[in-house]
Amino acid sequence: MCTFVLFFIFLNSATAVIYRLNDSAYAHMPPLFHLDNYEECFDDPEGVYCTLELNLVSEEPNPLLNMIQEYSEHQSTHFNHTILNQGICIKQTCKEFYKADVDLRLTLEACLNESLYNKYKLKARVSNGFDCSKREKHPPIDYVGLSVAIICLIILMLNLIGSLSDYYLKERKFPGVFRFVYCFSIFRNWEKLVASPDKCRDDRLLALKGLHGIRAINIMLVITCHSVATGELLSVNPHYIEELYTYSIVHVILNGTLIMQTFFIVSSFLLVYNWMIRSEKHEPSWKLLPMQIIRRWLRLTPSYAVILALTATWFGRIASGPYWERYVSREMVDCRQDWWKHLLYISNYYDGSNCMPQAWYLAADTQLYYMGVIIFLLSRSGLSRKIMLSLIFIVGIILPALHTYYQNLDGILMITPQMALTFFVNNPTFDNTYKRGHTNMTGCIIGMAIGYMLYNWQQTGGDPKKFQKYRYIYWCLFPLCGLCCYSGSVFFWDQPPLPRYVHVLYALLLKPIFSIIMGVIIAGVIVRFEGLYRTILEWRAWTLLSRLSFCAYLMHIAIIRNIIAMQTTTQRSTIPGVLLQCAKIQLGSFIFAFFLWMLVETPFANLIQAIFSKTETTAQNDNEKDSTKAEDEKRPSKTDVSVNIVVLTKM
Repeated sequence: MCTFVLFFIFLNSATAVIYRLNDSAYAHMPPLFHLDNYEECFDDPEGVYCTLELNLVSEEPNPLLNMIQEYSEHQSTHFNHTILNQGICIKQTCKEFYKADVDLRLTLEACLNESLYNKYKLKARVSNGFDCSKREKHPPIDYVGLSVAIICLIILMLNLIGSLSDYYLKERKFPGVFRFVYCFSIFRNWEKLVASPDKCRDDRLLALKGLHGIRAINIMLVITCHSVATGELLSVNPHYIEELYTYSIVHVILNGTLIMQTFFIVSSFLLVYNWMIRSEKHEPSWKLLPMQIIRRWLRLTPSYAVILALTATWFGRIASGPYWERYVSREMVDCRQDWWKHLLYISNYYDGSNCMPQAWYLAADTQLYYMGVIIFLLSRSGLSRKIMLSLIFIVGIILPALHTYYQNLDGILMITPQMALTFFVNNPTFDNTYKRGHTNMTGCIIGMAIGYMLYNWQQTGGDPKKFQKYRYIYWCLFPLCGLCCYSGSVFFWDQPPLPRYVHVLYALLLKPIFSIIMGVIIAGVIVRFEGLYRTILEWRAWTLLSRLSFCAYLMHIAIIRNIIAMQTTTQRSTIPGVLLQCAKIQLGSFIFAFFLWMLVETPFANLIQAIFSKTETTAQNDNEKDSTKAEDEKRPSKTDVSVNIVVLTKM
């Protein structure tokens, strides 16, 4: 074996990086993942099970360790094989070394070093943060958990009272102050969920039906990408996963993180488009700014706060397994510490937390929404809008490039095998250029520009038929988006690290180019000048999935974490197996989203709308308060409309 390894290293000595290993050479490395039988370990009432990371070392020159280090150096497509993930039953695997009065770290190192040295002539050091515990991992229920349970029970009771009242009583029998209970009627909220998107009070909103398809498809892609992590952890064939990184189609998926720009574009477009329509009757005023900020916060927060509270308390009690501590308990602890950052929507400017990492988008989108409102109120004329949007767009292009250059970051967010196991916690590129609000301004500005242009085009009687001659070019735009994603494949090639200027160019240009292409696609869907994409995106089923997508986005990481925590054995990774797991997570996310939407999101949205509609109308036009209020009572609820700005800007 040593002769073979030395020969292989000699061939790669020029670069000190090994890009490929055949199966024979790969088999000489220690297994990346290993788990002792978790269930059998606790047949002994005193059984202790440890999950830990081992850092491979050697006290003497070791060709195998050199090969492992050089192979792991190519981090873009390889796991770090110098770190082994182990699950050890102390009283079975290490019973000869176990003594009650000896430090467990020393016991584990002595035990594992013996087997490693006998098989590979290697030794290892146990990393900090290893977890050794009895079977019962769940902490005792405390007052925080009880408080969350009481709040959830109150919400359930409100839904029960509202539904029974709606079924048995007439609304007129309730005094006005008590009619809020009808906001919690399951019957009414079900009607809103399945309502046709064609019931709109403004014909212009009918053109926005395609946004439901864009939103639903994108959120499903996001959940699918995150679900892949369940197929990478505890794999008995990590070489198979690493080999997948050589395929072009995988490179498109790996850089698919660009699709998050779509949400920023749609959000800012709806902000401008909705306010331009409203300004036809009510002149925008700075007096509305505090109300818009408060109303948006109240509209987003109930569902978010419920999931945040459950993540910090009860979600962690669903599963129990070897990796419960790493993937569930740490999130519970961090959510108890960082909850206020989430509720203030500033969590994307704090790093190192395991608490709901997907919530970075909610914080960034909220920050950009507030920026968009201020821009809208500041720029009233066409010239001022062009100047302001152009300047901010240029700044939005430059800022990620400056971060990339001065902080030596990757030009794209690289979904490497190793990073997928950590949900990108403490990833410099994710922390500094991907999740910040100010590094995502380009998508927001493009969306605002589209909102102004489409509104003005409609006001001047624009004819969609004039664009039909461009439909063949338009059909090429989706493939162009795929090409943008594929362009990131250069970072996954077998080659030395790219020069810094390449990373800077990607950080400078990739997001803006993708956002412009996607913005044109969205504009085409709204103009409705062609029938291919529009027919697909206006499919009726997308409407329901779109309404549930915000809740599904909140829920899916909790499901993924608990699936990982329940894993007690290693698994063989295959594409069909990963796709099946992704489908299960998709289904579970939308099932839980249905209940969250029915019991929390929509009831509180109804309540907030009822409370603020009168206040907002008064602020807009005191002289028309009575007539506007009467008109609001007759028109359909905003949740029934095809697209509502507050609903769609949540994702």
